[in-house]
Amino acid sequence: MKLEINGKEYIAGRDVTVQKLMEEFKLDLKSTAVAVNKSIVPKSSYGDFVLRENDKIDVVTIAPGG
Repeated sequence: MKLEINGKEYIAGRDVTVQKLMEEFKLDLKSTAVAVNKSIVPKSSYGDFVLRENDKIDVVTIAPGG
């Protein structure tokens, strides 16, 4: 299945959830925000939100600092 993540093409298997995708990229779920097709996905839905062919995903990681 073809997805677009932060503007780059990515090929994923079927039935991939936001949580599985975040685990695959080894991203910290606590400091990451995800939008699919310009709609924010609540963290509580990461495990249930199944991605679809051609979804556009924006991943933002919050880094502490100053």
